[in-house]
Amino acid sequence: MPAGASLTNPPSPRPQRLFFALWPDKEAARALHHAGRELQAACGGRLTRLATVHLTLVFLGEVAPEKIPRLERAAASVREEAFSINFNRYGWWKHNRIVWAMPEETPPPLRRLVQGLETALEQAGISCDKRPYVPHVTLLRKAERRPQGEGLPGAAWAAREFVLVRSVLDREGAAYEVIGRWSLREEAESQSASS
Repeated sequence: MPAGASLTNPPSPRPQRLFFALWPDKEAARALHHAGRELQAACGGRLTRLATVHLTLVFLGEVAPEKIPRLERAAASVREEAFSINFNRYGWWKHNRIVWAMPEETPPPLRRLVQGLETALEQAGISCDKRPYVPHVTLLRKAERRPQGEGLPGAAWAAREFVLVRSVLDREGAAYEVIGRWSLREEAESQSASS
């Protein structure tokens, strides 16, 4: 499918819960899921399903279906370079009992991608969550205890595209459906664009 092509199904008349994300390759998803399973033995809680492991870029919340084409145009206007990200730390948020993985250092292209999306959405008149960005992948929900230590064996993936995702509740919790995807620029493409 060409870069920027929409995978949107016919819209439901009801608002849809949407977010932009990076989706890991299978190897990185398995490594993060495995780390979550090991932490679950020490922390308790509910393990994130392998199929739903992701890194949220911008959370949109409930969006009317007629706004989806504006979202897609905003996303298509964002041009950022591809990058690699390594999740090698974990921690937890006591207030919502979530155990998460995060990179020790946030790659600058990731921060620029988030800022670019927020700016494009604002220019399109679409509101989004404006909290300070903390890149993290949720490993466990409803954890009973804080994990001991902070080091994670590491789960790296090469971010080559970002996606627009619809969250749908099913019997097992939230299921995610990718409804649009956009490529990030490869290094050679980035260099030719700047010269």
